[in-house]
Amino acid sequence: MKKGIFLIITILLIQTVFSCKSTGIEFSDSETVYDPSKLYSVSQLQEDFLLAKNYLDKKAIQLFTDRESFNDCVSGIETKINKPMTELEFLRLLSPMVTELRCGHSFLSVSPGMENYMKNSGLFFPLKVRILLNRLFVIEDPHSTTLVPGTELLQINGTPCGEVLQYLSSRLTTDGRDKGRPRYDLERWFSAMYYTYIDNPEVFQLLVLRPGSNLSENITIPAVKDSALSKTAHGIIRDTLGAPYTGSIQEDYALLKIPVFSYSNPRAYKDFLQDFFSELYKNEIDTLILDLRGNYGGSPGPTVELFKYLIDKPLPFFAKDNPIYILPWMIPVKPAATAFAGDLYILMDEACFSMNSFLLSLIKYHSLGTLVGAQSSGGYICSDASRNLTLPNTGLRLRYSTAVFQTSVSGQEAGIGIKPDIPVEWKIEDYITGKDPVLKAALEAAGL
Repeated sequence: MKKGIFLIITILLIQTVFSCKSTGIEFSDSETVYDPSKLYSVSQLQEDFLLAKNYLDKKAIQLFTDRESFNDCVSGIETKINKPMTELEFLRLLSPMVTELRCGHSFLSVSPGMENYMKNSGLFFPLKVRILLNRLFVIEDPHSTTLVPGTELLQINGTPCGEVLQYLSSRLTTDGRDKGRPRYDLERWFSAMYYTYIDNPEVFQLLVLRPGSNLSENITIPAVKDSALSKTAHGIIRDTLGAPYTGSIQEDYALLKIPVFSYSNPRAYKDFLQDFFSELYKNEIDTLILDLRGNYGGSPGPTVELFKYLIDKPLPFFAKDNPIYILPWMIPVKPAATAFAGDLYILMDEACFSMNSFLLSLIKYHSLGTLVGAQSSGGYICSDASRNLTLPNTGLRLRYSTAVFQTSVSGQEAGIGIKPDIPVEWKIEDYITGKDPVLKAALEAAGL
């Protein structure tokens, strides 16, 4: 009986520790009265700053933090709190302090009021973009600005785009020495990041270079009201929850896509994996493409459930020196009865973090498959068990990690992502034409 109670408590603790869901204040999408121009007094800002500073200094785990750089950043911020500021002005001032933690599970997000305002009233940059070699390109024009896909953006409101990208990237959190995830998040949520960290003008003055042209030109495009463009640091991960997993069997191979390791119906997920791998076993499929791109992580349960189908002998998932509530996965995991025994190719990118990068570290260590794509943003070790703090005056929401977790591997480098066996770089033409060079590379490696 005691063992059963301990197991139940352990599982509940683990779900809380690793879940992407916020354990702090929740909010609704309903209209609320919010004034984005409201100024907070110096004393209010100082109170919020000191609270955030103390939590990061004394409660955050700081696994990859350079203490000297962190302290210098904090000191610099403190000297600049000398006048009233709006919420966004204050967030822009504080954000480098959180970035200096070098923790992918730690971030500063706008208040619920500001998030709701952005969704309902915010004016955003209207173009979808991608970043290639620190250059900014249009890949879609959903609001008909006349800028066709492939157009390069050279300046935005007088600032070279290279400087814009560098500034915004320095405000986005990532783990250790990783550089990939800030670029990945920034290009997918450029409109929201520009709004949050730089400005929210009604029009954008652009210097552009259209495809096939050698002459740049100045154009003006209006900002747009589009709730789909609104995204917070908190929401980048939160909004991936519940993304559907899919599996299909092609003529010569099978394709399995797991976009997140966190689901509200674990039984359905387990049944899906069991049915999918049973079909592979029954049909003697010998090539599997596992697509983990865009998967920021999640919880141990769904991750280890997949791990069971990728191994041919009992293997531990977590190392022995983890928190005690990880005990169920420090013990060797037994392979599933219909575990895949063929050639495995894993598609990966810079979003692969947390539980996803843990899985990748084990795949790499045990040579379970061939990794294809871009280096992950996380490795075999990171900090989580994240907590939330709402600053009392501005309402800014701070998330910070409190414990270290690592997989049962050795010889891998900490503070940097897992490298692919077959690196693949995207070209602007791939985005424009809808081609998938990573999947293509995997199929070519499989001889398909």
